[in-house]
Amino acid sequence: MEQIGRFMQLVVEHKHKIGFKGTLLIEPKPQEPTKHQYDYDASTVYGFLKQFGLEKEIKLNIEANHATLAGHSFHHEIATAIALGLFGSV
Repeated sequence: MEQIGRFMQLVVEHKHKIGFKGTLLIEPKPQEPTKHQYDYDASTVYGFLKQFGLEKEIKLNIEANHATLAGHSFHHEIATAIALGLFGSV
């Protein structure tokens, strides 16, 4: 987890260095490629981003099928992402 967290920090640093104004997105994907990971669902991604100080830098791309695979409804994942300030795209 430390390696992917540091990698994401470097991506954000590079974004600012080159003046990129777009949005960086993570798409929660449960069980892809493993069951235990940082991007299982919107809440898990929030915890991961917060741990590395990235919660204001990276948003979420929510996909309906991935929400279902995580045991949530599409609506739940969108509402969670919005409530956490992470909603970026569907």
